[in-house]
Amino acid sequence: MEFRAAQSTHAVCAYCHSTVVRTGEVLSRLGKMAELFDDHSPLQLFATGRYQQRSFTLIGRLQYKTDDGTWAEWNALFDDGTSGWLAEDNGAYVFTLPVAQPSAVAPPGQFVVGAQVVVEGKTYGVAAHARAMLVSAQGELPKLPPLGQAFTVVELRGERDVLSYDYGTEPPTVSRGLAVELEALELKGLKDESVKNEAGRAFNCPQCGAPVTVTLETTKSITCGSCNCLIDLSAGVGAELKSAIQPNARRAVAGGGLPAPHGRGAWRR
Repeated sequence: MEFRAAQSTHAVCAYCHSTVVRTGEVLSRLGKMAELFDDHSPLQLFATGRYQQRSFTLIGRLQYKTDDGTWAEWNALFDDGTSGWLAEDNGAYVFTLPVAQPSAVAPPGQFVVGAQVVVEGKTYGVAAHARAMLVSAQGELPKLPPLGQAFTVVELRGERDVLSYDYGTEPPTVSRGLAVELEALELKGLKDESVKNEAGRAFNCPQCGAPVTVTLETTKSITCGSCNCLIDLSAGVGAELKSAIQPNARRAVAGGGLPAPHGRGAWRR
């Protein structure tokens, strides 16, 4: 487990899905995180971008569910060590930053969807008022609500900015941000880019030197057509020289088919 951000208190193991909490120098295992649901997002961990002239890296994700649907929040770590959240809801994106010293927050019952409210002299429309719960998470996180425990979220939309109230904490967490387009964030390392980089990529077999070509983005292992050794691609194309299972190991697997590669790929589906 690696913690990149000083303010991160939780992390989800990419291999066994254990949830780990950090208290000082001590790590404790809280349990196992539920499987991520496929939201067909173009985003993924370690994608990089820029927001308000600052570079960031996506290091974690929270997946939430309400009666009306699901959405995700990505933990964005800036190069200066601070963090923000990139919220993703059915192709719409909002980038928010925490408000360090928010003014008093009204109780959630005072916010009615469609009504207008005034906050610090600005007029906002109540865009959302819902009961949400965390259903899954991955990566490194500065917060981790209890899994499956409902809490209230309210979103206010102004002429340009967005205010988000999270009543899962006491006092409520307040974030302010803007609706954004992915293109404006100058993102690199998206899923589509990974497909383009890896599809059709050829390399030499680490066992016999024969050319091997990867044609599918989902490929985690591939067999050399010349020497029949099994090559582990679970760490991505470019790391294939680090792991090759010899032909005799492949033949030893009972029941036919290909064995799961050793190491990282053995935990993945």
